[in-house]
Amino acid sequence: MRRGSGAAGYLLVDVIVALALFGFVVLAIYHLYGPTFVLSRAINDRLSAQQDTRLALDRVARALHETTSAYGRLRVYPAEAGCSGAFEGCIGFVTARDTDCGGTFQLIDGAPNWQATLYLWRDTQTGELRLRCDPSTTFPVTSWPPPALEPYAVIGTHVAGVSISLLPASSPHPTAVAIAVQEQVPTSMHRSPASFFNETVFLPQNR
Repeated sequence: MRRGSGAAGYLLVDVIVALALFGFVVLAIYHLYGPTFVLSRAINDRLSAQQDTRLALDRVARALHETTSAYGRLRVYPAEAGCSGAFEGCIGFVTARDTDCGGTFQLIDGAPNWQATLYLWRDTQTGELRLRCDPSTTFPVTSWPPPALEPYAVIGTHVAGVSISLLPASSPHPTAVAIAVQEQVPTSMHRSPASFFNETVFLPQNR
């Protein structure tokens, strides 16, 4: 009976020491690999945001390539033209596609038969990049905002900033549209408004 009690006592001490050692090993592994897990999560979040930004640009790329840079058919709205406060990166351009701007490309004698105006902008409150089809006109409004901005389609959700400009800069006859987009990483605690993730230049194919 004495040997049994002694063995049981030694067994309890062994268990306590083993648990202490196990806890120490787990804590050491956590401190060693914890930053790696945080970095991995940050990379995954960034890749997700970048993918969202790419998809947003892809959704508007065809329409921008199919539009025209003719005077009055393509407008970029700076802050002094009304694109400020709740709006950022505002642009209006025409499309020859019918059925709410997503149907067949319409032609008359080989030239585009303009069907509607597309408006693209970023809503600063939600960070959404929005696209609106207005079939009531084929000329973008001269100042932002248009009479109606609904219904609209959300084409990007992780957008922290948008800058749109016509190229060549200050030219009365622009030939290209440059869109610079900054992605928004959900877990990021910092934001640099001056650094953009992606800048894409679109060349309208019609005159």
